[in-house]
Amino acid sequence: MSRPLLPLKAGALVFTLLWTAWMMWWSGSFSGANVVVLALCGAAVGYLWYRAMRWQFERMGMVPRKDDSTKAS
Repeated sequence: MSRPLLPLKAGALVFTLLWTAWMMWWSGSFSGANVVVLALCGAAVGYLWYRAMRWQFERMGMVPRKDDSTKAS
């Protein structure tokens, strides 16, 4: 893991856990199938949130672009 992206990855993990917990609470059903489906959806939502925030932060210059990291090596 690169250090500039560590807070973003941690934030995506927290967002994933909170979103999944909220959806489980909101649905009211804790059956095995519901937990599995919501966990998979939570992982997808967390990944999409990470990609969207990384794209936005790259545009704002808060995170180095992917191209810049390969030039430094």
